[in-house]
Amino acid sequence: MTMYQKLISLVSVVVLMLTSVSAWAAEPKGPYEVVADTTSRVTKVIEEARSYVDEDPQRFYDEVEKILSDVVDFPSFARGVMGKYGSKRYYDTLSDAEKQKFRERVERFTETFQDRLIQTYAKGLLAFDGNRIEVLPLAEDADKGGSVNVEQHIYGNAPQPYVVYYKLKQGRDGEWKLRNVSIEGVNLGRTYQSQFSSAVRRHNGDIDKVIENWEVAPEGAVGDDGSDDA
Repeated sequence: MTMYQKLISLVSVVVLMLTSVSAWAAEPKGPYEVVADTTSRVTKVIEEARSYVDEDPQRFYDEVEKILSDVVDFPSFARGVMGKYGSKRYYDTLSDAEKQKFRERVERFTETFQDRLIQTYAKGLLAFDGNRIEVLPLAEDADKGGSVNVEQHIYGNAPQPYVVYYKLKQGRDGEWKLRNVSIEGVNLGRTYQSQFSSAVRRHNGDIDKVIENWEVAPEGAVGDDGSDDA
């Protein structure tokens, strides 16, 4: 397995680890519980899929989508990836007609971003060969303004674990949802934001073409001009 394939596999598991069981609980779980309690569910999804994915891959994609849609804040994630073109500041400068187009583009990109993310990472899940996952306890001052970084160690064949940070934010309903992921220092939100910015330049500012041709590319360069929410 190449390094790129390993990254795909690792990122796949990282994203899916943020699945939520809060819908089954009487009260929303905290960020630590969301991450820790779902590890067994992720493992089960992967193990079950190996027996049927060759004949019915869509079933696997659907299972992944059900899980991710519960916990990933796709609208906020997608707008962060769009950078300027998904920001409120930019929206406020537009005319009424332009604002309508803005909303349509954000909605369309959110759907595209979600579909591409799920399909790419669902495939990568099956290649994961890790053997132990550990979620570290939250620091006492971890909750800062409704945002928390949960640290996780994923052990594979290497002597040292992969270090992952999940950024979760608490919504008004009390639910904690994924807003970003960093793996070994690579900020995925900023990676995708850099990818989006490059595509805007490549398509001469045509955002519609960027959306139409969007593909998830984890190997993209990490930009240094993204916002924290990206």
